Amino acid sequence: MKSEKGLIYIFTGDGKGKTSAALGVSLRMLLLGKRVEWISWYKSKDWQISEKLLDGKYKGKIKMHWIGKGFYIKKGKEVTTGSKKIKVADVGQSKVIDDNSFENHSEAAKKGLSLTEKMLKRNVRRPDLLVMDELINAVNDNLVKLDDVLSIIKKRGQTNLILTGRGCPEELITSADLVSEIKKIKHPFDVGKLAVRGLDY
Repeated sequence: MKSEKGLIYIFTGDGKGKTSAALGVSLRMLLLGKRVEWISWYKSKDWQISEKLLDGKYKGKIKMHWIGKGFYIKKGKEVTTGSKKIKVADVGQSKVIDDNSFENHSEAAKKGLSLTEKMLKRNVRRPDLLVMDELINAVNDNLVKLDDVLSIIKKRGQTNLILTGRGCPEELITSADLVSEIKKIKHPFDVGKLAVRGLDY
């Protein structure tokens, strides 16, 4: 028996594993023959991440949307390379680079919300699970409005939602059925070790 409304799961916190948890739930749904759609708010289609292979492994059952423009840095050192200005931030012993403007990031994030709304209006081939990866970060970075996110998730119908990202606002926590906080205790990135394909991306 289907519930009247899909469930809302949130994976938040400063530790690694939020996207990985969403991938685990997605795999369960796929193994049961359910339809999954995935929108990544920061990850770009150019990034060579392992989950991009899911489209090919589960054809017709999962659709991955990479609408991001890469890392967004609010405050960072501004550097000019050629005719372009980029922002650079130190994270542990590593550096993160943002080569897009706030406007470009914001436009991409809003396209993600528009795509979400279109998915949830479908009469056919509506997803059983919709993962909104790092949407919480986009809210905290002021790339999208919290009220717009709250409005869209009310339109979910029987579609289950997963939202990921750090620092989840209380309003989203209140609207959710399940909230798990992943706490960082140690991370290799803090001592300058790079991410490992298969383990981290």
